Amino acid sequence: MNEERRAIEGYEEVYEITRSGRIISKRNNRVRHREGNEYGYEKVHLHHKGDRKLFRTFNLWEKVFPDADKSEYKGM
Repeated sequence: MNEERRAIEGYEEVYEITRSGRIISKRNNRVRHREGNEYGYEKVHLHHKGDRKLFRTFNLWEKVFPDADKSEYKGM
């Protein structure tokens, strides 16, 4: 299944996020491990140029897909 992917602002050359909310590493084309709870993934650490930042996965998704219905976000 091919899912729409878009680059994450500030991390364009490193990460993409899918329409369902998965964070993909462009280097190895793998889904990033995310911290979360049993109901879904809430946070992800993104690395770029030696910096590591913690983001809420939903907030990243919302910025990249502002036109999407919130029910499309699965967090997995």
